[in-house]
Amino acid sequence: MLHKQSNQRKTLRIICVLFVSVALVSSLSLNVTGQDTLTFSINRNVGMAFGNYISGTYTLQGSGPTSIQNMTVYFNGEQVHFVTGNTIAWQFNTANYEGGGTNVTLVGITDTGVLYNSSQTVVFIADSLSTLITIVIIALVAVLILAKYGPRLMRLRTK
Repeated sequence: MLHKQSNQRKTLRIICVLFVSVALVSSLSLNVTGQDTLTFSINRNVGMAFGNYISGTYTLQGSGPTSIQNMTVYFNGEQVHFVTGNTIAWQFNTANYEGGGTNVTLVGITDTGVLYNSSQTVVFIADSLSTLITIVIIALVAVLILAKYGPRLMRLRTK
């Protein structure tokens, strides 16, 4: 009898957890295609990237609702590009801007004055630092290769 009650309690707990999980998931706000949002991405053309650390030439691509009349790109609150319409594809080079943490914001405005915006933070790496990072990575790979295959090469050489 005690075993049966224990199983019933476990089943009841599982049902409660599932119910709460479904309730939480259904209450989340999801971006649905066609929903009135402004989105953008920063895509590498030439250069290097380590997560949010970027250096080189990139393209910022974005789009928003059809009611948007123009879009403005800001780096740390400073306007750097402007387009008319509700889509943007703008190429930029990180070397042309101050290095360090950069808040990239895309703002769109409709003909009725409604503002849409989207932001993300990246870190512009100086070209000299980018070159140094590349050299260090190549050196580390070379050391790892020598550590792994060096003894084999030495044995082949002595035969």
